[in-house]
Amino acid sequence: MRWCVGVRNSFDHRRRRPGYGLLRTAFWDACAQVCQSTMSWRYRYRVEGAHLVPKTGALIFIGNHQSYLDPVIHGLAVSDRPSRPMAKEELFRNPIFGAVLRAVGTIPVRPERGNRDAFRAALAELEAGRTVMIYPEGGRSMDGSVQPFQRGVELLARKSGAAIVPMGIDGAYDIWSPHASLPTWNGRIWAAIGTPIDTAQQAILFQDVEAGLEELRSRVRALMLRCRSQLRARSDGAFPAHGVADHGT
Repeated sequence: MRWCVGVRNSFDHRRRRPGYGLLRTAFWDACAQVCQSTMSWRYRYRVEGAHLVPKTGALIFIGNHQSYLDPVIHGLAVSDRPSRPMAKEELFRNPIFGAVLRAVGTIPVRPERGNRDAFRAALAELEAGRTVMIYPEGGRSMDGSVQPFQRGVELLARKSGAAIVPMGIDGAYDIWSPHASLPTWNGRIWAAIGTPIDTAQQAILFQDVEAGLEELRSRVRALMLRCRSQLRARSDGAFPAHGVADHGT
């Protein structure tokens, strides 16, 4: 098994982030290094499958959504291909958190506008050969399990022709669930990246859109459960706590 957080080379910005200059990529890498050091020290953060992320081309990263920490967790997992995450506009209202979101180029999602602006921004990134990170559940899971997927990922993939890269994480819910105002300092986090789904595979997958979305959800959930197993093995079964996420379908 290969697990690590990839080494970032800012001078390779033309491949990693087409159209973005060295300084912007270096700033992203510097922020990532700080987050990586903190997450590794505090939560023993590990990534499995980073070698599966394509080195070039437009990519749509999808993953389960357990906490406010998720954009950092997912972003570090695919740090060789910096991605623009999507987040609800309300999160930008916090002066500190909002500044961080803007600094990393987060795309604000405005549900009252039908997400059209966010969709256009994400599509522009993909058409430029870059990457985006979206959460098909539409929001944080209230119990840690993987909720049904919404259709946005299918529409974005169909319109852009980008490959879909499934990801799963676990541990974040126990550290900072939607029911807690602040994160706990105790816990562990694991992330796993799955095999990319190219356009030819997507054409078959989405012949039945609902079935295709359920298959994507199944793949993300399998990755999440793998993370769960790894965390339990390394904590003698103490973490994460048993709950709905262990049994949800």
